[in-house]
Amino acid sequence: MNTKIENISDTRKKITVAFAPEQVEEEKGKTVADFVRNAKIPGFRPGKAPKAMVEKLYSDAIKDQLERSLTSRAVEDINSIKDFDLYAVVDIKREEKDGGFELEFTADVYPEVKLPESLETKVELEPAEASDAEVDNAVEYYRNQRAKYEEVDREIRKGDFVRLSYKGTVDGAPVSEIETSLPIFAEQKSTWEEAGNENAPGVQGVVQGIVGMKKGEKKTLSHEFPKEFPNEKLAGKKADYEVEIFEVREKKLPELDAEFFKAFEVDSLDALKNKVRESIVNEKKNNNEILKRQFAVEQLMGKSEFALPESALEDERQSILEEMMMRFMSSGASREDIEKNKEALFDSAGKEAEGRAKMRIFLNRVAKANDLKIDNEDMSRMLWQEAMRTHTKPEELIKQLRKDPARANRLRSDALLQKAINFIAEKAKVETKAAEAAK
Repeated sequence: MNTKIENISDTRKKITVAFAPEQVEEEKGKTVADFVRNAKIPGFRPGKAPKAMVEKLYSDAIKDQLERSLTSRAVEDINSIKDFDLYAVVDIKREEKDGGFELEFTADVYPEVKLPESLETKVELEPAEASDAEVDNAVEYYRNQRAKYEEVDREIRKGDFVRLSYKGTVDGAPVSEIETSLPIFAEQKSTWEEAGNENAPGVQGVVQGIVGMKKGEKKTLSHEFPKEFPNEKLAGKKADYEVEIFEVREKKLPELDAEFFKAFEVDSLDALKNKVRESIVNEKKNNNEILKRQFAVEQLMGKSEFALPESALEDERQSILEEMMMRFMSSGASREDIEKNKEALFDSAGKEAEGRAKMRIFLNRVAKANDLKIDNEDMSRMLWQEAMRTHTKPEELIKQLRKDPARANRLRSDALLQKAINFIAEKAKVETKAAEAAK
């Protein structure tokens, strides 16, 4: 076997592996012997059919298997080369030459990554504490979650929830004919609005203007589109909205009494606040652990500059696109919506892919330099995370992975990268911001 290597770029090589005729014949002999052993031919017991007959009947299959075997041997040879680490085989060209066999690989290799001398980092985090204001806000949030909305027959007040319809026009032309991608600004036949809510999305002229109206009342309200509105035909324009009120409901918060406390398995306001405080502290601790890992890896990566293999970028771009598609579909978007936004999705995926690819390669090199290996526990954790992410039963996920080796390899790679992140995070020294600075 003769191997020749040519550099295409820092991370891409052309590798030619040539097998001599005698090596091809040797491998072919093994392949034919396997077929003779396993061939089922009428009139012959397994393994007893004449070799010439087997070669004739299975000539195409033998040729395919021979090529696969030679390719596998060539890849093993490439992986044994100490001068580089193979990242991915991008393309393979096969050619028979004078009884021999030649394979030309286009392959991406890991770049040379100069790791920092020390993986220790300093990470500054906010204290995992809960202020009295945070606790009080959380209690109010829980009260709002359990609020009742009672129908009232009076003028609308700020904070009331109102069911209404509206239809907008600009200079007599329906907004629906000008802005088709955002129907919330054009027409709603029955929608709920919180009266007077300055942060409500949509038509603020309607949200603010309905204060003081009553059920059954109709009114024309005006709204001025901001100059930076995405539709330039509406930007800076004044619109009129015909509004009709169908229903008015007042929000009633529950009392902080025994019945309310029971829902949280406590018996007093102090006990509830203690429980809420503990929950906030635990959430901040979890967030700090995530931030510690993120900041530590980012600090170390910032000290390393290296070229990225083209296939690494493409792998990440494809992975990000698949994630985006899943999010779009789960949010109820149609294929037409996705097609319409395809260009923006590709641009967004391309920008994110570079950062992800750099992180994967950096962490892989950290794992290699520190001889990190994954074990059954690491893989079990990764399988569980993937099952949760994809809403798939673990046993069903395992079946899918057996049919999809590329995805299985990706998960193994993810498990190794997680191990590298943990390794870096363990070396991070955490400094807590002073309470005043944190605020």
